[in-house]
Amino acid sequence: MELMLDLVFVGLTIVVFAVLALIAKGVEKL
Repeated sequence: MELMLDLVFVGLTIVVFAVLALIAKGVEKL
């Protein structure tokens, strides 16, 4: 149970960083 929660938490963290990186690139283009 805890292992699954850890994997989900890590996955969400990676997704958040990926979204922030895309937003940063979009802002740089502007």
